[in-house]
Amino acid sequence: MKPIAEEPNRRTRGDVGRSFPIIDCNYQTFSPDRHYGGPTGSSPASSFLNISRDYFRHEARRNFLAEVAFFLVMGAVLAGALVEGARVIIHFLLLPPA
Repeated sequence: MKPIAEEPNRRTRGDVGRSFPIIDCNYQTFSPDRHYGGPTGSSPASSFLNISRDYFRHEARRNFLAEVAFFLVMGAVLAGALVEGARVIIHFLLLPPA
């Protein structure tokens, strides 16, 4: 938990006081020697395959299919541009000298 900075009260022009906000520093820091990694509870650790399977089953099936279709269209446009560029370069190289 981070310290909370409190906004100082707005003072009048003639009032001279503290210019920095009051900070509440009553919190506990994270101690790395208490963290050992791994699952924290009694539930089994989920593998990446199970997490992604659950994600595609429930949340992102249609979004994923739309993104795949968009990717394929962009790939076809790119392939067409590359083929046309290669055709123009080959045509330029085969021209007779002037």
